[in-house]
Amino acid sequence: MKKISLAVAMIAASAAASTQADIIGASAGAYAWQQSWDGDVQSGGNAIDFNNDLGYDDDNGTSFYVALEHPVPLLPNLRLQRTSLEIDGQGTLTRDYTYDGKTYSAGESVQSSTDLSHTDATMYYEILDNWVNLDVGLSVRLFDGEISITGANGEGSVEFDAPLPMLYGNARFNLPFTGLYAHALANVISVGDNTVSDMTVGLGYEVAVVALELGYRTFDVSLEDDDDEANITVDGLYIGVNIDI
Repeated sequence: MKKISLAVAMIAASAAASTQADIIGASAGAYAWQQSWDGDVQSGGNAIDFNNDLGYDDDNGTSFYVALEHPVPLLPNLRLQRTSLEIDGQGTLTRDYTYDGKTYSAGESVQSSTDLSHTDATMYYEILDNWVNLDVGLSVRLFDGEISITGANGEGSVEFDAPLPMLYGNARFNLPFTGLYAHALANVISVGDNTVSDMTVGLGYEVAVVALELGYRTFDVSLEDDDDEANITVDGLYIGVNIDI
């Protein structure tokens, strides 16, 4: 009797583990992003143009993510994503400026650094899961950067390090029996004159659990805080790989 009970227990445990393995999922991905920078920033003075004054052009960045989905009812799934978003430049100012209490003169050569790198912590629910996949939820974006300008009178700097809640949506449309799919992801928030939107669209090809993806990402920031303002757009093509198990 004990042998029979032990065998039944082992079979039940094996079945439970198999079922759990079927409904608990994990995914991860990484991609390289060709970034084109545009916009301006100001702190107590005129707006300083990224391209004409600071000499910004194109740069490269990376992004990677991990996600975990589970079978627990009402408990959201979790996704973490890290994006490198920074550029250095050297330019010549087109007119006199004041930035963070420092004065800069027309014709002056300045060095600058802009860092908008961030980490997204996202809690989401899976609404659809077939040939159309749809996830919706809430992201908290944690910036850890700054915009600094250095000239003859020293360095002026404005930090970007506040957590930002954003609505999250992630959709994928699979073309049955081909391995091809289309993908779109968005993080957005708009409050008054402050807007941040981050949109990604791509096409991919999946074999087994590995997918290659090519797409376009655009990141737009329009922020105003007293005398500090920023209007920034970073966009460009990306290529990446995803693993879904």
